[in-house]
Amino acid sequence: MDEFNKALKAYEQKWHALTTGRNNEAFFAALKPTAFGWKTKDISEFNAWHNKLRDLSDQIHLGWVNERWLATFHLKGDPMHLDMRVIKIMQRRPQSTDAIGLDHVDFYTPDISAAEELLKKEDLKWTRETNGDHCKWLSVWFDGTEAKVRTDTVLRVCSDELIETENRILE
Repeated sequence: MDEFNKALKAYEQKWHALTTGRNNEAFFAALKPTAFGWKTKDISEFNAWHNKLRDLSDQIHLGWVNERWLATFHLKGDPMHLDMRVIKIMQRRPQSTDAIGLDHVDFYTPDISAAEELLKKEDLKWTRETNGDHCKWLSVWFDGTEAKVRTDTVLRVCSDELIETENRILE
């Protein structure tokens, strides 16, 4: 957990540097961090993190998405830095050279259209992103990292994916 907390503290400093003094500083201050993504170099490292986090969690969702494993953990004990209780461990995609470690932080906003309009007024690099039918967000790219601004949490995505699977079984 020390490795996660250290990375989250470094991320928080980058985020603070990005958002302080913005035209819409109140918007950024109101965003609620809900989860973070941690990228692993291969399946062995993914499995090692899975094994470490399993006993610290009360809910786990494992999914095969875009030719790689993703695992979402809800911690049952004390939260980590930034009041984080949800960790997404992501196997790096095959042939990818993406950096490993802390990949991004998810931030909740109640209105994605308003968030998009506010981001248009800022001098930031951002994009609309999706990952399957259930996962949509706005990515803000900065200082070698990413913030995912979304109107749900990854837990909702996990739930929706399981319901979709249930519906396929019951058809």
